Amino acid sequence: MAATIRDVAKRANVSVATVSRVLNGTAKVSDSAKDAVLKAQKELGFYLNANARTLAKKDSETIGILVSDISDAYFGSMIKSCDVVANSLGKSLLITQGFYDPVREKNAIDSLLSHQCSGLIIHAMAIDDAVLSDYMSRFSAIVLVNRILKGYEDRCVNIDNKGAMYKEIEYLIKNGHKKIAFINSSFDIIDAHQRKEGYLEAMKENHLEVNEELMLSVPPSLEGGAQAAEKLLQVLKKDKNAFTAIACYSDTIAASAMSIFENRGIKVPEEVSFTGFDDLFLSSCLSPALTTVRNPIEDMGKNALLLSLDRASGENKFKISPFETELIVRKSVANIKGKTE
Repeated sequence: MAATIRDVAKRANVSVATVSRVLNGTAKVSDSAKDAVLKAQKELGFYLNANARTLAKKDSETIGILVSDISDAYFGSMIKSCDVVANSLGKSLLITQGFYDPVREKNAIDSLLSHQCSGLIIHAMAIDDAVLSDYMSRFSAIVLVNRILKGYEDRCVNIDNKGAMYKEIEYLIKNGHKKIAFINSSFDIIDAHQRKEGYLEAMKENHLEVNEELMLSVPPSLEGGAQAAEKLLQVLKKDKNAFTAIACYSDTIAASAMSIFENRGIKVPEEVSFTGFDDLFLSSCLSPALTTVRNPIEDMGKNALLLSLDRASGENKFKISPFETELIVRKSVANIKGKTE
């Protein structure tokens, strides 16, 4: 049974009126009473007016955002674009991180809800669908980024991860690459699964062998890219023709792996080609510039924010469609057609 305001009052040892004042922010209460109420609220998983149409008061000036890791340039781009729009509307952002951990993501959502944000944008990949569905059913101004949740598609801002990776692998194949390594994210998250599916499907439909030794999973970071590069270099030591290209889950992984390869004397793209995913600013600054998939995360962030506020207002007029990705061809892929035939 769901917790009630009386349950919170009993747990905090205060009156129902005090709980209401704390959660609504309508009157001053002692710090001790406030702390007790917020602690009880979190323990019981209770939120005032949970079935109402908005997350909180309509005049709230704060918009909550949950991302996986703000040190990642990908999420930084999203947050920056959201901040520009929020600032133009006289609102500010409250940002939390989930670090691809389901417990931390749930705690982060609870924290944002307790701050009575006027809207909530969630980029969380680890939290279970059932748990997320419960939040979505109770709070109409929650919008998801880069995730599709059945029954709430109209509140999901997303791209076709599988299709985008498929096109990228197909581009490598058209350039003569038949032995293609794949560095994926090691986190159990939806976009990693979808990008892997795109890789496998492209290889299968082009009748190319998938070598399990060439499929690696690492944390989506510079450190992760370096780890994968070292493993693939060991593969090349055993067989210099093991692969001619490496497709990466993200630009961050690709940038790190490229650097390791070049530092070991392997020329990119003459000896090994690379592709990334996201089209972060650093992609065009690398040498050679990285061929990648443009993931319109800035536009996705802006539209998620506007959709969330539209839902909070009760208007429900703002509609969105899946965002298109684009293959950005630069200098990190060599055309070896004819050399491998």
